[in-house]
Amino acid sequence: MDSATQAKLTQALGPETADIVIRFLGSDGSLCALVEAADQADMDWPAWGKAAAVLQLWLEAHQRSANATRKLGYLTCTAEAQKNLPVSLRPAFPDAVESMLAQFGFAE
Repeated sequence: MDSATQAKLTQALGPETADIVIRFLGSDGSLCALVEAADQADMDWPAWGKAAAVLQLWLEAHQRSANATRKLGYLTCTAEAQKNLPVSLRPAFPDAVESMLAQFGFAE
């Protein structure tokens, strides 16, 4: 990730969350993929960044890993599950990811 992109990420999410998102993306992911996934789900990309950080921290706490594509897929599935709820009842996206991880974990 180039320094300009990293600066934008840090500005949008704060330095700590930005560092976690960079670990989430790893060498095989790009910020563009994260933003595109958020756009396809009609969601705010900073919320996706924060949700990505929730997932990454969970994986690290459980000594697990996955590539960026799998992790983005998890976020996409969580977003799809949220569509069944009325907008007024939907939790913030990072909270939804935390709830999905608590209920279902992260399948290999």
